[in-house]
Amino acid sequence: MALVAMLALGTTSYAQPGYPDEQVKNEDQNKEYRDGKGAYPAKPRNMWELGLHGGYFQVASDVDPQPGWAAGLSLRKAIGYSLALRVNGLYGKAKGLNALPSSIGVAQNVRLGTNGLGYGPANPFLYNYQMDYAELSLQGIGNLSNLNFHRKENKLSLGLIAGVGGAYWRTKYDAKNGSDELYDFSDIWEGRSVNSAKDRKAVRDDAKALGVGDSYETLNEKWDGLPDWAPGKDEGYDLNLTANVGLALAYKINDRVNIALEHQASVTDEDLYDGYRWAEQGDLSRNSDIIHYSHLRLGLHLGNKNKRVIPLWWLNPLDAPYEQIAKNTRAIKPLEDMMADDDNDGVPNRLDKQPDSTPDCPVDTRGVTLDSDGDGIIDCKDKEPYSPPGLPVDANGVAQKPRYATQPEVEEMIKNIKFPTPTVAPTTVVATGCSDNWFLPMIHFDLDKYYLKPEYYPQLHQVATILKNCPEIRVVAVGHTDNRKDNGYNQVLSYKRAKKVIDFLASNYQIDRSRLLLNYGGEEINLVGGLPANHNTTHSQEQGHYMNRRVEFKVVTTESDMGMPAYSGSFEAVGKDTPGNSRKIGGLID
Repeated sequence: MALVAMLALGTTSYAQPGYPDEQVKNEDQNKEYRDGKGAYPAKPRNMWELGLHGGYFQVASDVDPQPGWAAGLSLRKAIGYSLALRVNGLYGKAKGLNALPSSIGVAQNVRLGTNGLGYGPANPFLYNYQMDYAELSLQGIGNLSNLNFHRKENKLSLGLIAGVGGAYWRTKYDAKNGSDELYDFSDIWEGRSVNSAKDRKAVRDDAKALGVGDSYETLNEKWDGLPDWAPGKDEGYDLNLTANVGLALAYKINDRVNIALEHQASVTDEDLYDGYRWAEQGDLSRNSDIIHYSHLRLGLHLGNKNKRVIPLWWLNPLDAPYEQIAKNTRAIKPLEDMMADDDNDGVPNRLDKQPDSTPDCPVDTRGVTLDSDGDGIIDCKDKEPYSPPGLPVDANGVAQKPRYATQPEVEEMIKNIKFPTPTVAPTTVVATGCSDNWFLPMIHFDLDKYYLKPEYYPQLHQVATILKNCPEIRVVAVGHTDNRKDNGYNQVLSYKRAKKVIDFLASNYQIDRSRLLLNYGGEEINLVGGLPANHNTTHSQEQGHYMNRRVEFKVVTTESDMGMPAYSGSFEAVGKDTPGNSRKIGGLID
């Protein structure tokens, strides 16, 4: 019924859920989803992100860090809504300067010890360094924002970073001043306390005043990890494998641009990023040096907006299903209004021709309470909902049936009837010496039937009466049909009609069978011609067909019976009264 209402009243048109075919990888899957044939929408094509980044760069190590910087480029692509891969490159410089002087490494450090430049207990060295660092890594970024997504798209994106890469780096010390002489740190701590942050800052300021940090000329201690042929080995460069971890918080400005604040750490087992493997206490460091990079990143989304959506980490992974749910909800509401049914008869108000029909009574498709027999009393209150048509009914819908005459009563009445001269052709009028002028009538049949209708018993009684009063005559019964069905079928049907009449006269009136001849003409001889050979007829045309379905009687002297015609098709005509035909003669007796 809902479908009928939608077709009859129309529905609002809503946009199809999901993405246009140009923006997805599988157009067939996308179309099946939009048509309701598939449960899953196609994955959209999404843009690449080009990143430009720069920020604070330092090494967590044995030497106190000083402000450094780094910058670089990246290229990122979404694998799914919650995972992306990024190739990240950076170059930076990290610096460090300790406030505490140290003589550690005088014997061990090959570049600052007795075989080196000459710092020692009398003039302890202030640890310092500058590292040139380049790194290329492949990173996976997990998007945490899509774990709790209740908007079409987020403005903020929180991501976890993990990756692997390689670092190419070199560290140098600043051990000599502009005159190529060692710095004099011998009295730099005189009158100061190592427990005072203010004094430690003053020491660093004094060291910078001496020129520390103006140039870094001395190579750091090395592990000799690179082979001789490796590029940069002579210049002090080294190569390490690194592991990256980090956290990123991004804000989408528009569909083309976003900015992000990130922090990354590059971890290895390297302890010489700062140039030292000794703690202040004279022991080897217990921890490796770690690279820290805190920076701002500008993300640019690359791709044709007509063919790609923005990077998936900005989108709701349930966008298409949510849109489908919202579309259905929008459609259901007006449908509910259209399907309102105030009288609860199953037919919506807007289609109901009887909006206040009687409760709990059956209705038709228009909402009109059923009155199956058309007697003016609805079925749910009618004690006889299928009463015979044409009869008066009482207040409960029960037909008031008249008493019908029995066959003996009809026969007695017929004996007392003087039949008028017929006014319709054809008739056979006979003038003999057996009685006054008389005629032989004809009888008619229902469509595709050959049983005798009770209303024609009087005509058959007349034929029998004539045969009894005039024993010298013989009568032929000629069967006919209308022009519906094929000719072979109609020949058989007209034969059976004539035979039914002859059998009735012979058995009911004891007429000698030899005086009754059988003949038939099928559809070939019509009383009313020019009728259509189908069931799409007017009332007057149907009356003409009825006149053609007949058995005529003629007086004969030399004819013989016609045999039953041969017919190989399926013969379905009805030769018995159905239970619905009461075989009564209405109107003769009230």
